[in-house]
Amino acid sequence: MYLRLFVSKIFYTVLLVPLRPKQSAFASLRSALSQKGSYRGRALSMVNFLDSVIPGIASKLSRWMYRNNRFPWAPVESELIAFGTGAAVYKLNWKSGDKVLRIYRKSLGKSSLGLFEMAEHYKTNYETVCSWYGNLVLPMEFLVLQGLPLIGPIAASLQPHIPGQIQDLFEDFSDDELLKLFKENDFVREQFALFANQTIRQVGERKRCYDFLGRENLMLVKQGEGYRLCIADVGIFEFNILSPQKVAQIDQRMNRLASLYKLAHH
Repeated sequence: MYLRLFVSKIFYTVLLVPLRPKQSAFASLRSALSQKGSYRGRALSMVNFLDSVIPGIASKLSRWMYRNNRFPWAPVESELIAFGTGAAVYKLNWKSGDKVLRIYRKSLGKSSLGLFEMAEHYKTNYETVCSWYGNLVLPMEFLVLQGLPLIGPIAASLQPHIPGQIQDLFEDFSDDELLKLFKENDFVREQFALFANQTIRQVGERKRCYDFLGRENLMLVKQGEGYRLCIADVGIFEFNILSPQKVAQIDQRMNRLASLYKLAHH
């Protein structure tokens, strides 16, 4: 069980190499041997080190793994477009419309029962976030797949790919830029009001809240001349298990959110 988990995590790390910043062999090895940082970060550095010693080996293995997937649909063009602490994210070019596939890291090495429990966990999160934010949340389907060679079965999700220019509402804009955007776009301002009201209430209750810290978890999408807000991920924070540092990050962003809401609606 533990060996399967270890092997699957190592090769999941290989899967992410195409999006990792390149480092020198020395910097990668130093980071890999450091006691600082997460296991995932050190594993990524070790893979980068091997890739620098044997140039391109990890990238080639990453592409080979994905090309030889055991997914239950005909082979389609795909592209690794993002990854975070929770998932690797692929864009799939289906004839019926582009899709986004998320492969959930926490499902690696799980038993069959554990995989279905993980998929059900994310589905429950999705239903909860929908109850909070309604149509802001992109549709999602949750499934268990045979997965990828060397990684094994996984829990995953599918959702429509949203075309257009995608930016993070909080990280890619100053307050002045956001206030100008809200003033010029009534639809986005009302979407923001819905998001702000619900999030302020959740954080105030100190029980659980939406993960509005993750990069592009709340996306501003520009389509032509129009804009819309979308929630693409369904992470939830449980306050009783958060570190003081994470709570401080939430409160800092909450203060900014509340200030923006007050300025945009008064």
